[in-house]
Amino acid sequence: MAQPTPEDPPGLLEMETSPQTKNYRANRLKLWQLLQQKHKESRETAIKHGATEAAADEYASRTLRGEINIFIDELLTHTRKLEVLNFIMAAPREWGLRGELLLGADPLVPSLIARSYPVAAWVDKIDALDLAVAADAKGWQAWLGARLDALGEAGRAASEHVFGAVEHIGKGLGEGVGAVGEGVGRALMIGVGVLSIGAVVIGGIWVLRR
Repeated sequence: MAQPTPEDPPGLLEMETSPQTKNYRANRLKLWQLLQQKHKESRETAIKHGATEAAADEYASRTLRGEINIFIDELLTHTRKLEVLNFIMAAPREWGLRGELLLGADPLVPSLIARSYPVAAWVDKIDALDLAVAADAKGWQAWLGARLDALGEAGRAASEHVFGAVEHIGKGLGEGVGAVGEGVGRALMIGVGVLSIGAVVIGGIWVLRR
């Protein structure tokens, strides 16, 4: 079992074997698997409607990017600082720009889930991340950047790994949207968007945060 640090909330490690922790981790793992499945289904649907594989990948990723960011942000605040820092550097480069990169990087996320808790592990207050902010490139970068700042010097030093070079920040998240729209079709984009799991993920997190 990991040793406590001065920054750990009192009693955090005692929660390791609690039913609440077990249920929280099981719930988060199911949500993560659901995100992976929805990304796969969105991609397959786009291809069936005539999109190229590249366009289908971009479409599926853009459709779920906000939900992925919300999920990861919540998970990071429920995991001890050392584990978070290890995760940040082990994750694919520029994952802060393209959260969908994490979907294919397992067991990275499940391993982090296995070390998470049903309470905040290193922040005084967990602010709810709005889906509009999570899905917006600049909004999400500012939000995640604030999380890195709160982790201290090590977090700030990881910024280039998380976001890439400064000149690349803000690029890539919205590019290719026109091509994807042409390949998939406006009706499909609206339909699949409605079927995305935003409400499930946000709802699940909201219930735990009440």
